[in-house]
Amino acid sequence: MHISAIVVTYNRKALLQECIGALLCQTLVPTQIIVVDNSSTDGTAEWLAAQQGLEVITQPNQGAAGGVSSGIRKAHASGADWVWIMDDDTIPQPDALAKLVQAIAATRSAGDPFGYFVSKALWNDGSPHLMNLPFADAGFKGKQSQEWYRQNGILPIINATFVSLLISREAYEKAGLPVTEMFIWADDQEYTWRLHRAGFAGGLVANSVVWHKTPSNYRSDLFVDAPSNIWKYRYGLRNELYIRRNYKSYSSFLRNAAKRFLLYPFLIVAKRKDARWPFIRVVWQSTWDALRFNPKPPYLQDKGR
Repeated sequence: MHISAIVVTYNRKALLQECIGALLCQTLVPTQIIVVDNSSTDGTAEWLAAQQGLEVITQPNQGAAGGVSSGIRKAHASGADWVWIMDDDTIPQPDALAKLVQAIAATRSAGDPFGYFVSKALWNDGSPHLMNLPFADAGFKGKQSQEWYRQNGILPIINATFVSLLISREAYEKAGLPVTEMFIWADDQEYTWRLHRAGFAGGLVANSVVWHKTPSNYRSDLFVDAPSNIWKYRYGLRNELYIRRNYKSYSSFLRNAAKRFLLYPFLIVAKRKDARWPFIRVVWQSTWDALRFNPKPPYLQDKGR
């Protein structure tokens, strides 16, 4: 089985070094390690150039979405059966990949079409990382029951993040690639929703564990988040509306857009203690952007993207 690990990095050399070290120490080492460098300026390029056995792609900064898309194209051309995707702040435990591969075998023996699996992500103190909690697939109907899967340490899910995400060749060939224009935040949610819509179940593998080394354990919340993250909301809020438009309903999209224009400013004033006007402005800007933002997902045959 050819497994290509894909690591997207930008200006986090120390974390990247730790991530690559963890990949090389896996009990089941990936067949190939692809590093997509989004034009780092902190010495990452020089460090990568000195390494042996890594496939390096250097490109203009296209965020996580563009990095993963480029990595999958490279892995596909190399003959990858599965791609194992992660950010540079993802540190897999030594048996993380082996446990994911065991889950592949379990679902195949059950006869159910799982197309992707994700590890359990922990923060630095060992608590579940709030950013990486997937939604359970309450409507999952497989040849084996949800209880059977739970007993085998697999929770059927409908979405996941790009933090130790393993995707089959069949799934990414059918569902396409991440939408590069989304850049960051909710790009992984859209992509795994699309995998699910294409007919592939997803699974959280409880005994496959990674550390997600973010500065704090948080889930995005514009009512309490630090002002330093405000630029990410320009993308994230827009991308969430894109998901509503394409995966829920147009009426849901319009209702939520109206809510953001009319209600969110009052909620921000009531709940935030600082940076109220900048957050109101980014809500309005992202919502206005979303009204015109509807790029089509790229596919492997789309050579120009």
